[in-house]
Amino acid sequence: MLFLITFVIMRLRKYLFFLTMLIQSFLVLAQNTTIGAQMDDQILPNNFEDINIIRIYPNPAVDYIIIEVKESKLQDTRFVLTSMIGNEIEIEPETLGEDKFRVGLVGYPAGFYFLVIQDDLSQFKKAFRFLIK
Repeated sequence: MLFLITFVIMRLRKYLFFLTMLIQSFLVLAQNTTIGAQMDDQILPNNFEDINIIRIYPNPAVDYIIIEVKESKLQDTRFVLTSMIGNEIEIEPETLGEDKFRVGLVGYPAGFYFLVIQDDLSQFKKAFRFLIK
């Protein structure tokens, strides 16, 4: 009889532990989906990836890179070129269209670089790594 009671208590502990973990994960998930950045009575989505689709090509680059920004909500966009050792150069890309830009790379030494695209108004900032041959 004592063995049966011990067995039932151990099973109850196991299920209570499982239930506690399930409730905790549900609460964390519920909290993460309701968190949004609020600015001026406007809720911004958690994931800017759905709004600002950015492509950089060719990679590796030789003379230039093309930057495409689709479905953009960016208003005051800055482009900063950063070398692997941390040297920053704010650049003004050439506009090729409404959502396409070109950055000339002639004169830059070969190596890996980061192109940082940022917009202070929407607090968007993303870095893209590319290689200059």
